[in-house]
Amino acid sequence: MAENGEPRIEPASAPASTPPAAAAPDSAPPITAGPTDALTAGPEVGRRRSSRRWLIIGTIAVLFLLIIGYVVGGAAAAGGEVGRADSTLKTAVGHNNTIAATFKTDPFKDVNFDSDNPDLGAAKAAVATFKQQVSTWQAAVTSDQSALQRVRPDLAGSFLTLPEQSTINDRRHRVDAALSALSTAQKAIDIDNKRVAFLEAFLDAVAGFIALGNAKDLAGVQAQLPTTGANLQKAAQLAQPPAIPPEISPMVKAMQQAVTHLQAMVTAVQANDEAGFNRATAALAADIKVMTSFDGDAVDKADKARFQPMLDSYNHDMKIAAGG
Repeated sequence: MAENGEPRIEPASAPASTPPAAAAPDSAPPITAGPTDALTAGPEVGRRRSSRRWLIIGTIAVLFLLIIGYVVGGAAAAGGEVGRADSTLKTAVGHNNTIAATFKTDPFKDVNFDSDNPDLGAAKAAVATFKQQVSTWQAAVTSDQSALQRVRPDLAGSFLTLPEQSTINDRRHRVDAALSALSTAQKAIDIDNKRVAFLEAFLDAVAGFIALGNAKDLAGVQAQLPTTGANLQKAAQLAQPPAIPPEISPMVKAMQQAVTHLQAMVTAVQANDEAGFNRATAALAADIKVMTSFDGDAVDKADKARFQPMLDSYNHDMKIAAGG
């Protein structure tokens, strides 16, 4: 109560909390992802997945095409290399029968070392023919070697030709075998050239001996001796193993000594030296004995024994080159 008797009116206490003001009726509600958004996003995600799938398929297709191109391109590249090698090998193998004759032809069989009256004309003709054959063999070997050496680097292989590497390796092996065979043939040809050179000098020396035997007087003998001696000296220098069978050397040496002893006989006659003449005559008889005891068959056998290993090696390599 108030002091004047009037009831006292206390001020209303403040409420504990003030409720929020009501939202304006026209304010927009917050946007949330609802069922309508899910329906809208679905086709977009599908399109992205479809694009990714086609990208993977396209990539695989491109890789597949690249692999096909690699295989086809490698086969084409290898085919060119192999084709050139096959053509070159065919030519080299085609010369086989001709080149193999280098190991089988014996020019010494056409020279009768044992005859007292050899057919010198026939012997020289045989050697001339043999010389022409050697020239033919050399041309074939040189040509084939050059051709094979040109294609050999192409058979080294590369990343591009990996699919055909086994075929390339086979051709490289065959080309190497052909080159090995031709190297062996070249060794035989080198020997044949030395045999030709020796036989030409030797037959000239034999012709000199025939001229000495046909000389009518002492002057004729003396005139022939220097030329015959020079030819024998040349033949002796060329009679070197392994090109020339060592069985020939004793006869060549005996022929050289015979020329020396003939010169001694001429000198003794000119000096009226009977003792000197008799010594020279005895020495000449010993020389003739060595020459007449010469075994021509031994030379042929030695020649065949020397060439047979080379022929076997050549045939082995050429068989590989031919694909055998």
